[in-house]
Amino acid sequence: MKIIGLTGGIASGKTEVANILKKHGFYVINSDEIGHEVLLKEKVKEKIIDMFGIKILTCGQIDRKKLGEIVFSNTEKRQLINELIHPLVIAEIINRVQKAEEEGYNVVIVESAIIGENENDIPPWLNGLILVTCSEKLRIQRLMNSRNLSYDEALSRIHSQRDPEEKKIFANWIIYNNDDITTLEENVKRVIEEIKSAI
Repeated sequence: MKIIGLTGGIASGKTEVANILKKHGFYVINSDEIGHEVLLKEKVKEKIIDMFGIKILTCGQIDRKKLGEIVFSNTEKRQLINELIHPLVIAEIINRVQKAEEEGYNVVIVESAIIGENENDIPPWLNGLILVTCSEKLRIQRLMNSRNLSYDEALSRIHSQRDPEEKKIFANWIIYNNDDITTLEENVKRVIEEIKSAI
């Protein structure tokens, strides 16, 4: 079985790409979704409250917007939260890959913004990497519209991640998402054909 990574900066459109891949029958694992589930675990919640205090809670639950404001503006705090959450996310990804294999899938897509963030190559358990990219201007517009962020907040989130240009060196496929959804789907279909021919 092949495990293909799908990455891209915030608001680049990787979730749209993931949805297109799902539509074409691929098993897609969303690491961000797993991260949200991890935040609901009581032990994790307690550790995060110990780190950042009760100010990150809304109605007794971790408020991801409040947490995001803290970790996206502070590299050390972002590293702390990553060290807590990432091992739990990886463990669940492994579980889901095994499940996909049991169900007879021969390709699994792992959607994750953090692939290649701190490495100079892709993780050894991946058999390839799709990078979704688009202009910074467009990413800022999307964040301001979809998440109700200010220009400065959007820019801060974008700059908290590695420059996608630096990830191009280890991407097997690059999908440019500067146009409409029809163009994006055509670009994804080309990648799908290449993946299928490589299996």
